[in-house]
Amino acid sequence: MRPAEDVSLARMALPVIHLGTLPVRRLIAGSNPISGFSHAGAERTTAMLDYFSVENIKRFFAACEAGGVDAVIARVDALIIRVLREYWHEGGTIKWIAQTAPEHRDPVKNITQAYRAGAKAIYIHGGEVDRLFEKGEPEQVRAQLERIRSLGLPCGMAAHRPAHLLAAQDAGFPVDFFLVCMYQLQGYQGNANREPEDNFNDADRPTALSALARLERPCLAYKVLGAGRKTPREGLRDVAPALRPTDGVVMGMFPPDSKDIVTENVRTFLEMTASRSHGVAADAE
Repeated sequence: MRPAEDVSLARMALPVIHLGTLPVRRLIAGSNPISGFSHAGAERTTAMLDYFSVENIKRFFAACEAGGVDAVIARVDALIIRVLREYWHEGGTIKWIAQTAPEHRDPVKNITQAYRAGAKAIYIHGGEVDRLFEKGEPEQVRAQLERIRSLGLPCGMAAHRPAHLLAAQDAGFPVDFFLVCMYQLQGYQGNANREPEDNFNDADRPTALSALARLERPCLAYKVLGAGRKTPREGLRDVAPALRPTDGVVMGMFPPDSKDIVTENVRTFLEMTASRSHGVAADAE
């Protein structure tokens, strides 16, 4: 089988889920590598920053679309907005699920910026959610979600602490989708200038997957590969059986690791989720 045929078949087979009203294919590209958040030390971070020129970011988006991945999660910052606008003007159609950028002092303005720049859905950054909950200010998260909803976009929230997502659900926060981190990281805690304290402890994963099962809205599992510490097959081994037909996975990808990284990851995802895809149409758009 020629590679082009293989990619086409992968695209046809990758199921669609819905984040609120937004249909997206079930494997979503992450963008931490694009922004240089490697969670793997200075050398890896520098390699990502050096590789991802504007042209290489656009090439990556094109490779995602060719491989059947039709959405990317990316920050609401000047670089991402500029590159996406160029890519769309050049004919690309990848959907932007916008992640708020906590370094912006006014989160409501940052949300509005994403809306005006073409985001199809917006969610609150996981480190910021953790910070606000730990400060005893969860209503600020609710207010940001309400702002997203007022713009007519699907709204979501992430967290490195699954308990914060469950608390939001119990409190009736207006959430269309959740992002569930596989690891309870300290991370950047909403401050891009802070040196992250990363502890990728596999003992955290069952807690995250248990929360996913209890959350009533569609969920996206992220940090599935432990920021490159696991292969896709290793990272999906416990996640794939836990996904409901309405759930998906976010996967960061660094093309220098493998020339055909998107196609390879799509193929692995399809293989490992095939028995759990019943009830999800391959072309439900």
